[in-house]
Amino acid sequence: MTKELSDKIRIGTFVCTVLVVWRHAMNLRAFDLTSDNGSLAFFIEHGISKQTEIAVPFFFLVSGFFFFRYTYYGKNEYFRMISKKWHTLFVPFLFWNVVGIVPLLTTHKFVYEEEWWRYGVQLLHSDWSGILWYVRDIMTMMLLVPLYGWIFAVNSKWLYAAVGLYLFYNWLPVDCGWVSREGMLFFFLGGVLQKYSSVLTLKMPKYLLVVMLVAWMISCFGFPFYWPIHRYNTLLGVLIGWQLLDYFPQKWRSPLLKVCPLSFFVYVVHANILGIMKVSLARSFSFNEAVALSAFFVLPFVTVFIALGVGAVWKKYSSKTFGIVTGGRA
Repeated sequence: MTKELSDKIRIGTFVCTVLVVWRHAMNLRAFDLTSDNGSLAFFIEHGISKQTEIAVPFFFLVSGFFFFRYTYYGKNEYFRMISKKWHTLFVPFLFWNVVGIVPLLTTHKFVYEEEWWRYGVQLLHSDWSGILWYVRDIMTMMLLVPLYGWIFAVNSKWLYAAVGLYLFYNWLPVDCGWVSREGMLFFFLGGVLQKYSSVLTLKMPKYLLVVMLVAWMISCFGFPFYWPIHRYNTLLGVLIGWQLLDYFPQKWRSPLLKVCPLSFFVYVVHANILGIMKVSLARSFSFNEAVALSAFFVLPFVTVFIALGVGAVWKKYSSKTFGIVTGGRA
């Protein structure tokens, strides 16, 4: 893989992390706003919410792309993979779920069980850190690779098309269940892209990109609740997002690449930082649409900067522990 493609994937991952933060900044309920008393906020936030739906599919695509560089049917290959993923996925998953118990206890939202083993079920469901459902699903799909890895060993276009159409037909957008149907589709598509990685270097003509971008914007803001186009809207958004990465100003690339290793840390810590600020504002300015909109646009970036600052300091003074809790991503 070329450095250019590698850098593009890394920047795309960071951008999608910011999109996840922005997605979680929706505050209509917190500010008690509806389409009646906050029509502008309702329009803007739901439209942007539709746009940010491309973030998690992108994560699954990238995971599948890198995971299917290898086959796992060779001698001890599967167990070597499990050993590696234990450190890069399960240990961070365990750590951040345990950390997630603290805010649940302080807000009296922790669910107490009568049988001790049910806490293990809560952990596996990622109930203590809901945003890590993505990591839970990635680990599950990787564990199950012996059941479907043969698809990529056969490496047939017709087989890819058949499996892809089946997964597309059963795809439920924004599905966070275990195992997510959205996750399965895009993880699979990431594996297919690994086999045909040359398509990732193709660049769409500018005029066509502009036309598709306008169509996507109209779809997101004009029909945010129109279910028949939901899946196509997400696919179009992922394609447009990938193409737009080529137009990032060169002066932004170097700073972005420096913070890209902190993407996972931002992802796992943003919810509580953002939540505290959002709820505090909502309590003081209930029904205030202007404050709600301002918070929706400003707080995600404040959250990202705070998380980047904390992550940078932690990494500087204890790179070993930081590496453990982020799976060695930094």
